[in-house]
Amino acid sequence: MAIAPLLVCTHRRGTSVGFGYGLLFGLGFFGVLIVWISLVGWLAWVFLVVLQSLYVGVFGACWALVSRRSSAAGRILLGAACWVALEYLRSRFPAEGFSWGQLSQGQHNLSWILRLAPVTGGWGISFLVVSVNALVAEAWMSWRAGEWRMTAAVVGAAALLLALPLLLPRPAARGPEIEVAVVQGNVSQGPPTDIVAGQLGILGRHERGTRNLSSQSPDLVVWPESSVELDLPGSPAPLERLRASARAASAHIIAGVNDDVSEGFYRVMALHVDPAGEVAGSYQKRHRVPFGEYIPGRRFLEWIPMLDQVPKDALPGEVPGVFELPSGDVAVVISFEGDFGSLVREPIDAGGRLLVVATNTSTWGRSWASAQHLAFSQVRAAENGVWVVHGALSGISAFVAPDGAVVASTPLWKATTLLRSVRFSTSETLYTRAGDFVAWISVLIAVAGVVAGARLRSAPPK
Repeated sequence: MAIAPLLVCTHRRGTSVGFGYGLLFGLGFFGVLIVWISLVGWLAWVFLVVLQSLYVGVFGACWALVSRRSSAAGRILLGAACWVALEYLRSRFPAEGFSWGQLSQGQHNLSWILRLAPVTGGWGISFLVVSVNALVAEAWMSWRAGEWRMTAAVVGAAALLLALPLLLPRPAARGPEIEVAVVQGNVSQGPPTDIVAGQLGILGRHERGTRNLSSQSPDLVVWPESSVELDLPGSPAPLERLRASARAASAHIIAGVNDDVSEGFYRVMALHVDPAGEVAGSYQKRHRVPFGEYIPGRRFLEWIPMLDQVPKDALPGEVPGVFELPSGDVAVVISFEGDFGSLVREPIDAGGRLLVVATNTSTWGRSWASAQHLAFSQVRAAENGVWVVHGALSGISAFVAPDGAVVASTPLWKATTLLRSVRFSTSETLYTRAGDFVAWISVLIAVAGVVAGARLRSAPPK
């Protein structure tokens, strides 16, 4: 309900007032939500918070325009469309977008609302949430005006709208069953003293964790992002040690690896190693983290000392990641990619019926970044109707059911394993097939509404 006060404050106000209130709302919201960004520098936190808040400021200005309509239904429709349109734009621009703080992420534990996700994706959930908030705002203004019947009617409409997702079926997977294990190797805490020794330690813990699973006979073992640095010294080489682990466990392994390409470039990848120890497939991360895995316009920004923390640029991949297992195909995304429904649906639409999210959130310590990242995997599970294996190097690792429920998870900063039987899905959801149609429809409605609202701007408020 937190958006309702913003809607009340900017109702039929000037666009500059709407922008100001929206910006203030955004600064408070994003300033708290992503405060963990400050662990790599307060300048980065300020920059990202302000950038994301500008979108909420634009929403406030748009709402100030569209709220001038005389029809409450029109105001609600246009307000929700404006929010979704800007949320979609924010996930695309600038620097490949930033999706943190989408309203669907905030509903990750409300299972009845997530039933909407297989049809509309997270965009439909955002549309629903803003519509309910707009109804609450209408109810408040009606109550202040002494219009009791209107207040009761609007509150009833809000309750009905919230209950509508209950009419939709609960997503479930009914395909072949598979035993999956996640090895959470963990990372040594504190400032790094010997990077090579630290990476060898991570590799060794994943080897030991996999050996300890041999008596439980998993079909698939997941090693999270950054589990293996392929260019580490030693004999046998890291890749051979990964292959030996697959042979010893008699299991398929999907492992997150980093591979140096040249002095200035590297690849963030996932490798599929079969039980015979052969590399059966590879996937190269397509959606890189700006200012984390690469520096946009590096040659123009080299003067900023903080960017020395990113000495190399990751090269982007080109095709979705889908690995073939005997029981079915597995879709794979790496870390930040799991936060984008538009991207995750692609490997599932290409045939994946189980989703692996391999991630490394160790940079963010004990902050709530890891839990927020898992919340996205809950939305992705519901959108595509698949089980999600969320493997995190230092936690939180988890198994997420197709309805978005977390059925098992690990704590932060503990070397451990997680084992569970999951099922492949047998079909695609509407969102998997159709994609971001709700976002595009919202863009069209929002543009039309803002243009019409601008024409009404000079009209006196009623």
